[in-house]
Amino acid sequence: MKKTLSIIFLLLICMHSMSQLPEYGLHIQSYPLQNSEFTSMALEDGKYIETKREKITLSFNLWVRPDNVFGTVFRIITDNNKNIDLMYSVSDNDRRFPILVTGDAVHPIQKEVRREMWTSANVTLDFKEGDITVSYDSTEIKVKYADLKGVEGIRIAFGYCPFENFSLADVASVNIRDISIKRGAEEIRQWKMARHNGDVCYDEISHIPATGKNTRWVIDQYITWKKIYSQHFVSSPSVAFDPLVGTFYVATNKKKLYVFHTDERVTDTIRIKGGEFAANFPNQLIYIPQRQQLLSYNLNENLFSAFDPVTQCWKGTQAPVQEHDYWNNTLVYNPANSSLISFGGYGHYHYNNKLVISYPYEDTPQRQLSLTSIHPRYSCSSVIVDSTLYIFGGRGCPSGRQELSPRNYYDLYSVNLLTQQVNKLWEAPQTPVGGDFQPCENMVYDAEKDCFYLFSTQQGGTLMRIDTQTPHFELMSLPMGLKLESQYLYSNLYYSPKQKKLYVAIHQAEVSGKADLDIYELNFPPIPILSFKQPDVVEGKTDQSKHTYLWLYIVSGLLVISGVGALYYKKRKEEIDRIKSSAKEEKSPATNTSQAEGANTLLTKEMPEIKIEMPISTPDLTFHNYDFSKKCVCFFGGFHVVDKEGNDCTALFTPTLKALLILLILYTGKDSKGIIGHKLIQLLWYDKAEESAKNNRNVYMSKLRGLLDKVGDIKILNQNGFWSIQFEEGTICDYLEALHLYRGNNGQDLEKLLELLLRGMMLPNVENDWIDAFKNDFSNDTIDLLCRLLKQEDLSDTLKLKIADTLFQHDYINEEALCVKCRILCQQGKKGLAKTVYDTFCKEYAASLGTEYKYSLMEIIE
Repeated sequence: MKKTLSIIFLLLICMHSMSQLPEYGLHIQSYPLQNSEFTSMALEDGKYIETKREKITLSFNLWVRPDNVFGTVFRIITDNNKNIDLMYSVSDNDRRFPILVTGDAVHPIQKEVRREMWTSANVTLDFKEGDITVSYDSTEIKVKYADLKGVEGIRIAFGYCPFENFSLADVASVNIRDISIKRGAEEIRQWKMARHNGDVCYDEISHIPATGKNTRWVIDQYITWKKIYSQHFVSSPSVAFDPLVGTFYVATNKKKLYVFHTDERVTDTIRIKGGEFAANFPNQLIYIPQRQQLLSYNLNENLFSAFDPVTQCWKGTQAPVQEHDYWNNTLVYNPANSSLISFGGYGHYHYNNKLVISYPYEDTPQRQLSLTSIHPRYSCSSVIVDSTLYIFGGRGCPSGRQELSPRNYYDLYSVNLLTQQVNKLWEAPQTPVGGDFQPCENMVYDAEKDCFYLFSTQQGGTLMRIDTQTPHFELMSLPMGLKLESQYLYSNLYYSPKQKKLYVAIHQAEVSGKADLDIYELNFPPIPILSFKQPDVVEGKTDQSKHTYLWLYIVSGLLVISGVGALYYKKRKEEIDRIKSSAKEEKSPATNTSQAEGANTLLTKEMPEIKIEMPISTPDLTFHNYDFSKKCVCFFGGFHVVDKEGNDCTALFTPTLKALLILLILYTGKDSKGIIGHKLIQLLWYDKAEESAKNNRNVYMSKLRGLLDKVGDIKILNQNGFWSIQFEEGTICDYLEALHLYRGNNGQDLEKLLELLLRGMMLPNVENDWIDAFKNDFSNDTIDLLCRLLKQEDLSDTLKLKIADTLFQHDYINEEALCVKCRILCQQGKKGLAKTVYDTFCKEYAASLGTEYKYSLMEIIE
């Protein structure tokens, strides 16, 4: 009984959540855009809807926008290739009226179009009598259409008609929602056009898709960043924000100060009359609301300079002279003692883990504490809550040395500012869904929901929500899709309680100093994407699977409720830790097997035997054998896909599509036959029933084929139950190319192979048991090859250094790489750098093996 009541309670919560939707609908794009940009929406995935010789009633609500009140609203095509259209036409004095079109016949509806308000419409098709009844904004007409008699199926499209030979050039500018189809008295479809999954909206009754192109969803405005400011600068500016009035301050050293007012969207320019600006690099600027003061600072020299709006001068008298050590640090103001608290940063080839406490309003020395329990890093995010500093993520490495490959961190720490006690709250066990990212330089705390918001670089910029309990990232905005590829990137997230908005300032700069600053806004509190997104389902399900989808909706609603996610992720982490612990106990170096998560049996992973004969002499290499600017799938240096036009389309691969593509490539490389179907399902859909798993496999195979068509001539084959992938002429996968070269035996193969290997590690940020086995075997063979190459005398020092660095990526305590790198650096007069490389190696060696490295620097050099 209790269980039944719980289920009813959960359903009521979900129903309430769905009833609280904001404004929604499908915004149909039309003129003045190009035809190729028009929106189309084909109901039933463009397939025929069976009439079963009963009346079909199509109902919907529409909002007429004033942009282009002319052209098609919807088009119905019968199975005998006849058309029925609802359109807008022009009458006298430019008045607009709806018309019904059957074939070439026009039937006016005497009701002038009302714009910018929701209007109801419906059309009933009688296939026995050949009648059509249309009701538009309470005005009804009835039309005879003999060609309707006996029709057994109809196709329906709103906006631009995508059906072959039935497209029309003119499309009306309308928003559509609440589409319903009745067959007889029974409602069989209901597309609300609210929650969606990309270009697809599933109906609420049978989960049948309506499939669109160039879709623009009204509801997405609530989870979409809106650009409100953009400016180019000849030298990198510093940015600060006053949350009390919603004003941005943009300082270009001591010459100008720009004041951007977010409410009025206007910018004032103040010419600075004097004083010294303390900052010597971007983003050493902060606005302190408690003092209503704009303050520039310099951590290296402990300098501060406040701006005086009366005299329009900076109050500082000392100009900065030192190079700084705190690129991309995170800094917050602590009102408890009027101090600035900075953590991390980068400078002079080092990442740091220093907590720097400065006192701009007191004659108190700066304090510096090394938080040794947190790895050195830059580009992390922080916020103060009461007397606790929270620090999230960043990029760095345990040694703090830039030359030892850095990695992204996805962990959350708390620092008690009274005792300096550091606690690690959690760490994400694997690469986040959606791909790697770095956070902005500060977080926003939501006291009501007890969570943090941070802006991340994932998919070109997106807002995320985290909490102190569980290692998970909840998406709170749609991806911005920006190209965040500048040499220097600074991003800060701010909250204005006055405007009830979140703002993100994105500052991208070049080495020359030229920079672009863009500011975006988002409504607060943000809304989880999950509450808008429909599950990715497959049509044609059994009753049992329909119950499954019901529960998917329930889960979607529940995840909006605070606390449910916490319990899930806590249990999930415990299960992952248990499996990893079990895998470590069962793994044998001889067999190289590991336990796949959730599976009951151990999966044996074997790489193909790969050999390469060493040539007698290897020339100095100038690499120019490959072009990875288009038509490629890359594993080395990170998962990366570029289409035939040269566009980076990596972000289009969802986690499942990415895993499926990687799996097909790995197993095709192992055996040209590929992977047997049941094993593919076992690895990717082990948690689903057999029929459901097959349906998912087929759907994702179809999606993957569609994406690969954009990349080039890449085929997915299914032969005798085996799935494989084939890269045709003009397309390339660097991993498959490397395997091919490993089997070669000539100098030219070696030159090409080195060009590939020096691109970086294989899938460095992809962690999965069945993938790790392939990575380990490939890494072992790569280490053997590179170690043999280092012993050759005819390679240049530059190439040997590259080989040594690549070896360290595969084996960070490789002695061959250490000896060669230190010897060459000393020969080049870089003895200090050689000593740093050696010291870092010894530290990692001792930490990994529990014993000190037995050779001195002089011994390995000699």
